[in-house]
Amino acid sequence: MIPHLSILVSRFNQYIQNLTSTNLGTLILSLTIYLLFSSIYFPESVFKKLNKSFSQNEIFIQDFVNHKIDHPLEATKNKDEGDHFMKRELRISPYLVGKIFHLNAIKLFYLQSLSLIAFIWFFFSTIKKLTHNDSSVAFWSVLAILFTYVGNSFNFDTLFYDSFAYLGLMLSIYFYDKKISILFLIFSFFVDERAVIPSLILPIYYILNNYEFSKIPTKIGEVLRLLIFKNKSFYYVAASISAYFLIRTILYVQFDLKTPVGSNSGVSIGFALRHGMNMIYAIYYALKIFLIFPMLAIYALAVNKQHWLAISLFLIFFACLLISTSVDDVTRSMSFSFILIFIAFKLAYEFKETKPLRHILYLMFIVHLITPTYTLLLSLIPMEPWRWAKLF
Repeated sequence: MIPHLSILVSRFNQYIQNLTSTNLGTLILSLTIYLLFSSIYFPESVFKKLNKSFSQNEIFIQDFVNHKIDHPLEATKNKDEGDHFMKRELRISPYLVGKIFHLNAIKLFYLQSLSLIAFIWFFFSTIKKLTHNDSSVAFWSVLAILFTYVGNSFNFDTLFYDSFAYLGLMLSIYFYDKKISILFLIFSFFVDERAVIPSLILPIYYILNNYEFSKIPTKIGEVLRLLIFKNKSFYYVAASISAYFLIRTILYVQFDLKTPVGSNSGVSIGFALRHGMNMIYAIYYALKIFLIFPMLAIYALAVNKQHWLAISLFLIFFACLLISTSVDDVTRSMSFSFILIFIAFKLAYEFKETKPLRHILYLMFIVHLITPTYTLLLSLIPMEPWRWAKLF
């Protein structure tokens, strides 16, 4: 007789709970998840290296990155502002990592794939902490995020190195009340400037983690005092953004490194509208069903009279959407907003909604697993599973 499915799932959840009672167990789980996920979505950099199938454009980009690794502060010459290479002048974090550890462009992609293990560990550990040691919610959340563009990018991306920024943002959430978060944020900003806006969530996250919800004030003056003057995360984010723009200014003045903007550079409000319905799909693939989590958090804050926190979260989420639709690569851009979902996990525990949340996550994982993931780069590009089979 086959045991009831709910009993099997309950036993499995208890096994995960027991396994991850130690950091070693969590590491074992992270490695296992990484290997299983990579068996489905095999690292593209490894596949293309073995299969010798890098496109000419990818080879050009690798040559560009290798040159920037050797000369990270040398401005690219004779490039017009519509050239994507110009947008990568100030995205120097990957180049510096390559220079410090003597890695070329391909090896940086290998490192990007391996860094997914760390992303899984910190994502799992953060949600486990938010839900007061509920490993099952953390486990199913990890599986659900892996089958979005955020998770896929670590193995799929052979062009941009965005995943280093996703990991940096993840670390900034994990160490939200520590000074080291400043370094992780600056690192992320110099992977891609689109990481700046999502980082503004950290002061709200700090309040929800350091004050009893029922005692958080609702008047705007008192809320601003908590958001700014009595908020470590605000100072760390402010220091990070200030340092980022100061360094950018110095790099521009001293080395002529800059980021072009405007419609000629493919950056303007509503630029992605030219893609029609593909733009909607591209936004969805970034986080898939996780997209509703910031909206649920906004609603939960509003109905519980925290209108100013709700407005703050709404403005950050809206800014992420606005920026994402102001460029061609909508999916990549929207993926930076993944750290907003942690507010929903915090509120779910606060309002004792972890059981329904767990059931939602079961459904999310199944939907994310069985539905494809695409990224928008001029057209919707699918992320193909089981690529390794083509090597034989």
